[in-house]
Formats: sequence, C-alpha cells, structure tokens
Amino acid sequence: MKIFSAEQIRDWDRYTIEHEPIPSIALMERAALSCLQFIKTHINATRFMVFAGNGNNGGDGMAIARLLKQQGHEVALYQVGVNDLSDDCKTNLLRLRNLGIEFRVLDSLADLPSPPPADTWIIDALLGTGQNRPLEGMYRSLVDHINSWKLPVIAIDLPTGLPADEPPTTRSVIRARYTLSFQLPKLGFFMPEYDDFVGEWVVLDIGLHKRFYEDQHFSYAVTEYNEVRNMIKPRSKFSHKGTHGTALLMAGSKGMMGAAILAAGACLRSGAGKLVCRIPGSGLDLVQGSLPEAICSADPNPDCLESLPEGLNSFQAVGVGPGLGKSAATRALMGQILEKVGVPLVLDADALNIIAEENWQERIPPGTIITPHMKEFERLFGHYDNHQLRVGAALQVASKLGIYIVVKGRYTLVATPEGKGYFNTTGNPGMAKAGTGDVLTGMITGLLAQGYHPEAASRLSVYLHGMAGDFARSEYSEYGITASDLIQKIGFCYLNFFSM
Repeated sequence: MKIFSAEQIRDWDRYTIEHEPIPSIALMERAALSCLQFIKTHINATRFMVFAGNGNNGGDGMAIARLLKQQGHEVALYQVGVNDLSDDCKTNLLRLRNLGIEFRVLDSLADLPSPPPADTWIIDALLGTGQNRPLEGMYRSLVDHINSWKLPVIAIDLPTGLPADEPPTTRSVIRARYTLSFQLPKLGFFMPEYDDFVGEWVVLDIGLHKRFYEDQHFSYAVTEYNEVRNMIKPRSKFSHKGTHGTALLMAGSKGMMGAAILAAGACLRSGAGKLVCRIPGSGLDLVQGSLPEAICSADPNPDCLESLPEGLNSFQAVGVGPGLGKSAATRALMGQILEKVGVPLVLDADALNIIAEENWQERIPPGTIITPHMKEFERLFGHYDNHQLRVGAALQVASKLGIYIVVKGRYTLVATPEGKGYFNTTGNPGMAKAGTGDVLTGMITGLLAQGYHPEAASRLSVYLHGMAGDFARSEYSEYGITASDLIQKIGFCYLNFFSM
C-alpha cells in the first residue's frame, strides 16, 4: 500500500471527480458514510461534538454531524470560518440546518465552548490534510482548549495541527484516540513522536479511482499480507537441503553465546537448507547441544571470533553480528569480512557498532542488508531530531551506498537502494525484549541463503518476524514473550499463508 503526500491525495480526489465521474459533494458524502460506519461499529456513545473548518475537512465534519443526527444521536456543531466556506461546506451546512442540530459559530476566543459532559465524543474536522504550517490564532487556541478537556477525539483524515508530510513544529496538535484516514495512511502515522496525537489509525476505503493509484510514484509504502504471500517461494517436491542454500552465521563471544543460538535457530526455522555457525571455541558444546541441526565451525580463539572459515564464498549468504563483541581481534576480522565476503551479507549489532566506531560505512559492500535499531542507525549515520528525518536519511543513505537498511522499531522500515521505504505493521510491544533482533538477523540470513532477493528477504523477514510476535502474544501476552518464543512461531507464520 503506497503512502501519498497531501498534494497527491488532493490530486487523487480531483482525478476521481473527473474520471469516475462523481460530483465532489457526492465524494464527500461517501467519505462521511465510511466514517459513520466506523463510529457505529466501534464507538458506544450517543453524544457528539463536531468541530468543523471551512474547507473540505469541515465539509466532511458537517456531513458526519448530519448523519449522526439522523441516526438519533445528540449532536452539536461548532464552525470556524463560517464567512469563507467552500461550496461543498455551504451545501452540507444547508442540509443540516433543519435537523435541530445545535450550531454555533466560533469567531473569537470568547466563543470557545464550555467543557461538555464526560460521555461526549469529539469529532475533529477542522483542517485535515489542509494543514501545512504551525497553528496560530483561533485554531491554535481551539486545539489547546479541546485537548484540555481530555475527552476522546475522533480525527477525520488527520489530527488538526499535524502536517501530512512534515514534522509538526508545535505541540498544539489535536490528541486523537482514533484517526480515520481516507484511502491510505499518512506518513506521520509511522512516527513514534506522533503517537499521542494520532492514537489508533484506521484506513477507510472511500472508492478513489484505482488508475490514479497505480500510476503514481511513491517514496514510502506499507508491506501488506497479500504481497507477503506472493513473495514466499513454493517448494518443489523434489527439493533437498542443497536446493535451499547453505548459510554462514558468524556470531557470539564469551558471555554472549545466546545471541548466536537465537540467530541460528531463527535461520533454520526460516527454511535454510543448511547452517554453519562460526563461533568462538568455548561455545562449541553450548551451540551443538542447543541446536543439533547446525554445523559448528570453532574459531581457534575461545572467547571471540578472530578468523574467517574456509570456503567463505561457497555459502549462499553470510550473517554477522549477534553477540559478536568488539574485541581488537574481532575488529580486525570485521575489516576482512567487509573486504572479502562476496555473497549476500547481513550485518547486525556489534558488526554495525564496529563499522560506526571505525568509520567504515563506505566500505559496506553494495547489496548488503544492515539491521540497526534507532541508536545504532545514529551511531552509523548521525543524529536526527525526529524519526521522520531519520527515515528520510535512511532512504538517502541506502541509495547512496547501494545497500538495504532495516531500521528496527514499532513500524520497522526497509529502505532500498532505489530510494523506496517500506513500513511494516505486524508485531507488538511484547517484542521489546533482548534477543528479538538476533532472531530477525537469523531469519534474513536464512531467506537470503534460499535465494531471495535482498529486498524480498528483508521485507518478508520483517513481516514474518512481527507476525511471529503476534502469535506469541496470543499465547503468552505482551509481557511474557521471549525471543525464543518468536523462533517457535515462525513455522506457524508460514502455515498462515499456506495450508498443508
């Protein structure tokens, strides 16, 4: 699912009006009906206070107010800018005049309403995607006034004060419990700084013209279930372990062998035909006892990795980093890895920390997948004041270096060398545990070994990783999930797509 800019959304509206064709007021009614259906299904309330602006978002709010009143709800409508209404706003205002809706015009601060009863739901239809600069004057005072009530708010298309495409420059933004977004999500929904404003976001299909969507360029998109289903390669009944590739995992150090075991287990569960673990000598018995399916290659150093295994480029994929440590010997080895590995490569954890500390970013081979969390990303590529700037930088760096960057978080982003960014929506807060990143590294390495393209391996692994977390949550709760639980659920994820 693509993510469009505010300008693209406006163009899409116009294209639909011209090519469906449909009158703009009818398209507005379609949007209002979709909001009404959500409210009827999810909101147990009878009292609503609607705040409407003078543009199309305000027209949506007026139409929603009318539909709610016709459904028997108690509705009050407060209008800002009544002397400069759009044509569709005027039409909707005329439609609700005779319904007995309480109607007030807000011309000055003296008109701000008193707090309504505690069972009232607020509907914010002031600006929507029409907002492109910080709020001021009446709008800013009204937003702060509404927020002070601490009542549940439904924002129509976008909370007032939150720009569609740029980070907000003020805290005067409606704090919504639900944001009902028309046709597509907005970029801001995926930013942790905006969560208090957006609340739970829902995409409502209002039937905008499909041809416009298909033809439009995009920078960001959301990976969807059907895409993932189509990415998964079917297996031949004549396949064998060699068909599905051999992966090499270079991981572990004294006291951190658990990270290597987690990554290795996930690599095997992801479907790799064979796995070789290059580990410190002291970890040999531990890894072989935990994962009899894995082949172990013991480094002469008992405490850390300091040398490459034989036949390095005979593997189909190499994963480096979980539990690696940053000893002098391992730092030197990391330099060799960047120089000598000629097969698909995944870098995580201390592999990335070494690269950052040694300023080796430009030495990362093109086509490599790196999997930093936010702090690791900033160690590599600099500090950013908010996540929207950070993900924009990820697209630029991925394009410049020709690599794939998996920026881990609630909505993990996969940035590609083509300058595209794909957000992931599976997963839950229970996955905020040590070791879950090691699991993801193992999964990506396993898919690369099976011949998946780096973009597909990254997006598919991230989606399945989050889905495994969601399966684990249903069994153990968000509090009880461990990284090991995710490994056990990877197979269930595949079953979700293909029945046996």
